[in-house]
Order: sequence, then structure tokens, then C-alpha cells
Amino acid sequence: MYRGYLLDTQVMVWVTNAPNRIGNQAMKAIETRPVYFSSVSVAELGFKRSIGKFEMHPEVAESWINVGIKPLNFDLQAAVAFARFPASQVPDPMDRQIMATAAANNLILITSDRKILAQRFDWVLDATT
Repeated sequence: MYRGYLLDTQVMVWVTNAPNRIGNQAMKAIETRPVYFSSVSVAELGFKRSIGKFEMHPEVAESWINVGIKPLNFDLQAAVAFARFPASQVPDPMDRQIMATAAANNLILITSDRKILAQRFDWVLDATT
């Protein structure tokens, strides 16, 4: 049995700026709690901001905590799980780290990433549904 939901970086951006992009099923899951975000998402926001892909500042994570979304670190268990997700299937290492965080913590990952969704893991939920 899964113990909650991990929101990937894009979903966290939507939660903050465009909640209407999140589908009904995913929104119901988010509203049920417990809901987490990965420390990797904060790093990803910082990286993407530095290369001009996102305007969002990584300090937005404080607002996520304030609304009850809990931070979850990329720890040793997640690092071990990371090896289960080959780059040939999901090339972005940050995406694989977020996947590994969900897997290591027995969480359902809510994502809109097509490469992750294409893997058809039973613990991944399409954020647009």
C-alpha cells in the first residue's frame, strides 16, 4: 500500500502557477494528502532558472511547505533505487532521481512527463487525468 504522493517538478510548478492544468483525478489525489515534493525538484528549479527555462525561484519551496506539501530528501535509499531506472528509458537524471525518491519511499509519483508515463509503472499517476 502506498503511503502518499510525490509531485514531480512540473506538477509543483502547476500547483503554484496553473492548478487548472492538473486533471481531476490527480487533483483529488493531491487533496487527500499526504503529499510530498523532492529536494531534487528544488535543485531542478534552480538549474532550469539558471539556464533561462523557468522564472520560478527555488525559494518557492517555502510556500509549498506552508500549504502542507512536505519536503522529502534524496537519500541513500533513493540513491540505491536510482540504479533501477536506466537512462535509455528516462534520459533526464533529475527525473530519474525523482522517480527513485518515490520508489524508495513507497509513494505514488504524480507527473506529466511522457517518458516516465510511458514506463507504465503502477505507482505513477498522470497529472493531466
